Formats: sequence, C-alpha cells, structure tokens
Amino acid sequence: MLTKKIMAVIMSAAALTVTACSSTSDNSVSGSTATPGSSGNSMSVAVTGQFSNLDPGLNTETNNTYVISHLYSAMFRRATDGTIVPMLAEDYTVSDDGLTWTFTLKDGLEWSDGTALTAYDFEYAYLRNLSYGADNAFAVYNLVQYIEGADVYSEKAYATENFDCTKEDFSYVGVRAIDDKTFELKLKMPCSYLDMLMCGGAWEPLPQSTPQHDSTWSLKAGYPTSGPYMLSEVNPNEKAVGKKNENYFEADQVTMDEITFVVMPDQASQALAFEAGQIDVALSVSTETLKSYSGTDKLITYVSPGTYDIAFNTGEKGPEWAKNVNVRKALALAVNTDDVVDVLGGTEFYQKLEGYVPAGLPGATGDFREEADAARGSYSLAYDPEKAKELLAQEGYTAENPLKIVYRYPNSGTDPDLATLLQEQWTSIGVVVDFSALESGVYWDQFDQGTFELMRFGLGTSHPITCLDQWTTGMQVVPIVDDAKFDQMMLDAKWETDYKKAMEICHEADSYVVDDMVYVIPLYQKKTGLLVQSNVKGYQLRGTTMYWYSCTKE
Repeated sequence: MLTKKIMAVIMSAAALTVTACSSTSDNSVSGSTATPGSSGNSMSVAVTGQFSNLDPGLNTETNNTYVISHLYSAMFRRATDGTIVPMLAEDYTVSDDGLTWTFTLKDGLEWSDGTALTAYDFEYAYLRNLSYGADNAFAVYNLVQYIEGADVYSEKAYATENFDCTKEDFSYVGVRAIDDKTFELKLKMPCSYLDMLMCGGAWEPLPQSTPQHDSTWSLKAGYPTSGPYMLSEVNPNEKAVGKKNENYFEADQVTMDEITFVVMPDQASQALAFEAGQIDVALSVSTETLKSYSGTDKLITYVSPGTYDIAFNTGEKGPEWAKNVNVRKALALAVNTDDVVDVLGGTEFYQKLEGYVPAGLPGATGDFREEADAARGSYSLAYDPEKAKELLAQEGYTAENPLKIVYRYPNSGTDPDLATLLQEQWTSIGVVVDFSALESGVYWDQFDQGTFELMRFGLGTSHPITCLDQWTTGMQVVPIVDDAKFDQMMLDAKWETDYKKAMEICHEADSYVVDDMVYVIPLYQKKTGLLVQSNVKGYQLRGTTMYWYSCTKE
C-alpha cells in the first residue's frame, strides 16, 4: 500500500528492460467488439477493479491507468530499454539555468477525430488540470511544485467560484503555447527529470473542448484521444473497449485492432478464466497461481520499482524509544531479510532491499540501487542479532527492562505473515512486540496523522528524487521524519542542473536515511507477475506499464 494512498500511480519507473519482442505489421480494423477470450485481431486483459475515472488530468488509480495509457500520448515516453525519449515532441531545448524548456511538436499530429493536436491543447490541459479543484491537488502536485506561478494560479482557482481557465489571466504562469507547434514551460526551480514527469498523467494534452471541472465525460465512449486507441465502449463496472485510432501518429505500428479491459476483481476468478482461455491476460492472480506457471512461457515477471520498508515514527507524536537512533539500529540489525523473502513467497517473486531507493530506477549512469550498493559495499545494518542486543543494552534495555513496541500493519495479503516473522526476530533480541492489524483505510490514515510507533510502509516510485522526497518534511501530512539536514539534501538535488551530480546527492541521502539515521528499515521489493496466453506475441514493457497495441495473436 502506498502513502497518501495514491503515490504509486503518479509515475512509472524509467529503467526497466523489456524481454518481449514487438510487432510492427499493419492490420485492418476489426468492426467487432472484443470479448473475453476472443481470437483474431482482438484481445482481452483482466483488470482488478471498476474504472472510476479515465481523465488523465485527474486519474490517480492504477486500475484506470491500464486503459488511459492506451488512449493518450504525452510529450515524452519510456522506451523499452528504459530511456526517456520524445513522443509527441519532435525536439526540445533547455536553457542553461534549467528553468525554461521549449518543445517543438511533430508535424501533422491529430486527435482521433481528425482535428489538429497543437501546443494550445497542452496549454489548455495544464491550466485546466491546475484549476480543476481540490480533488485534483495530488494529481497536479508536480505541476504545482515546478511550474512558475502554478501554485498561485491553482490556489486562486480553488478559491474562485466558477473559475474559467479560458478567461482568467495566466500571464504569470509558466505555461505558454507560442504557436501551434511550439510550447514553452518556465520553471521556478530546475527539474532534471522533467522529461520523465511529462510521460503521462496530468502532463498529457487534452482537447480544448474538454470540460474544465468535470470528468464524467471520460466514462462515456467516443471522445477524442491522442493514443493508439479510442474508447468505443465502456461500462465502469464491467469493461472498457479500445478500438484502433487510425489518426494516431504511429498507427502503422498498432497491430492489435481492439482491446477489451475486463473488470475481474477476484484473483481466483482471473486464474480460472485464464486457464479456461476466456481471457488473454490476467494482471492479478495469487502468488500460488503464479508459481503453478513457473517455467512456462505464460508467466511474465519483472522487477517493480517499489520499496517496502519498516518506518519509524521519530516525529513529535512518536514514542521516545523511536527517537533513539541506536534503538532503531538494533531493530534493523535483528531483521533477517533473507527470511522475509522466503516467508513472502521466495526469490522468484520478491527480492531483498539493502537501501531505501529500490532497483529499477535511473541513477547517474545505470541502475541507482546497483550504483549505491557497489559504492558503499555491504549494508551497514545487515542481520546481526548479537550486535542488536549490545545496542539495546547500551541504551538501558535489558531482560528486566525490555523494550516494548507496537507494530502496525494492514490486515491483508502477506502482511500478517510478515508481522509474525518480525515478531519472532525482534523477540529473539529481547523486545516485547505487540501487533496491531488495521483495515487499510484506517491504517494509512494513521500513517498520515503520525499516530503509530512503527509500521510496514510501501511506496511505488519512478525516480530517486521522488522516492526520497517522501521523507522531506513538506511531503508528509504530519511529519514522522523532520530532519533539516535531509530536507536540504533533497533541495540541493532538485536545484542541481547536472543530473549526475544530482544523483550523487541522492546516493548520499539514501545512505543517510537507511544507514546513518535509520528512519526506515529496508525489507524487499516485489517482482510483478502476470499471465499471458502463449499465442499473444509482441507486448511491450515500458517502465512498469505493459502495452498491448503492438501485439498479434497466433
């Protein structure tokens, strides 16, 4: 589960490698609506829940993103080799101070209805998304954080009844269409990874006819889209059908004419439907089901750039023991992450972490985690229960005066098993451990409000800076980490226009959070597993998003 409930959805990782080949052959458009298990030039993908919103300017849910990623295009995209490359942009320049980005759009871009897609659609979309309302505050967080004047503009919009972004003055906002093909962004601080941010979400253009403060249109078929598909049919509780967009700028590379995203929340139901050949792709089945397909070409796994850790509440509302770094170190030294991985399901689906920033994110020259681990050598707080006991004794915790802690976790999935293991490991060094299992909504509310001692924390992320930024004071509702030195590190990383130097600062910050201050104990990261029928070929993994538009069915 993710802090703020929706962090994982903002962006995907930028450094994963695809293993499947893609097809570029052209096919005629199917006139039929795809159904689960259909053959030929249509396919079906089972998703985990209903579609609540297909507005890219407002969406913050992974389930919606499966569809949105096939309906819309952005200024940039993630290539299958993990790099960020221009998409709708033909070219771009960045000023020496890193504050002005100027984009030139490709020639002949069109919406699915044949109308021209221009820089004014970007201008409108950004202003529209910034003025949507308080419900959209998190989706536009990065726009507000980096674009000049965006914070003032959005605050004015939220405070003004019937705010109309087509009439209100935005001359002070760093969003400007120079002409049909030229778009300019002025930033209030450098952002060395702006191209990655602009790969999707609220950074995608929308037609200027899109309603300003409403998203109900997104759950009705037929509106203009810029991606490989347009929405031909939708029932939020049942399915969303994408039909090939013949006006897509790379329509010749869209080989799958129709994709149906089928709502199927139950993992067992997805497994049964897949086994029966009723669906082509099962995105969510149990680890046990995934294991049953081990060694077959139907099981697809890849490392997800998400970090799963134990977070200490070192803030004002936290217990006194949690403010003691030696006690935190002792609890970290008592955790055997090899055992954690075994309990959760084994190395095929989990891998242990020895830092906060997970594998799969871009570093200075390669993978950030690999760079960090190679530079520092072994993790300084690797499993050492005897050292843990020494530290506790040094701080006055003995058999007669044991440390008493309350560990909280969401009562779902593998978390109860993890809690039991952690209790055993901490008990072995003389700590008295109580459990507190909570419903997910209550659990994350308590995290936000800082009403806990220590708890299992998870974050899906896309970049080292956005990952580490979680522990800056300003990013937390009620700070459980309030560290001026760390805040300054992250501010320095953001203002650094040399990307490699920015990553050097992030490496320092990563080590500071885990090795020096032990604000978190790194545990593991997941390997995403899904099932794909053997006759489906040509899917593409871009970041953590799987794309099906280049597929064929044999």
